[in-house]
Amino acid sequence: MYNRILVAIDASPDSPDDSLNRTMQFAKMTGGTVHLLHVARGHIIPTDISAGSGLGVRTAEDDVDVRERQVVQSAVDQLAAAGVDVRGEMIEATAHDVADVILQRAKELDVDIIVLGYQHHRGSVVAEHVLRQRPHCSILLARPPESHRR
Repeated sequence: MYNRILVAIDASPDSPDDSLNRTMQFAKMTGGTVHLLHVARGHIIPTDISAGSGLGVRTAEDDVDVRERQVVQSAVDQLAAAGVDVRGEMIEATAHDVADVILQRAKELDVDIIVLGYQHHRGSVVAEHVLRQRPHCSILLARPPESHRR
């Protein structure tokens, strides 16, 4: 039923996203492969380019926070250690493109379900956009942990 699971996480170091435990349980129940996706917030960086100074353009590698990369790697390692078939990836995009990136990867990977971490649970522009696009697969919105419920 759910052989390919795309889990969109917030790997920002200050994010209280606890979807990893839920992902582990869900993947073990279904036996599916987890595609863990973090859409890193890219930035549009205006830079003056003067003759003879070389290009002042930053690459995507320069713009991704190393701590976010470590959070994704740690999550992949933790799921793999629990026996889950997992692949992790980070894609950089501006904030208004996050939902489109999630939908594009879901289509490219031909996933059966998209799981959005709890930060997308209420009032999220990302979740609303994903839902309105009516993707080819199911969507699961994770509830916030007890400590973050009102």
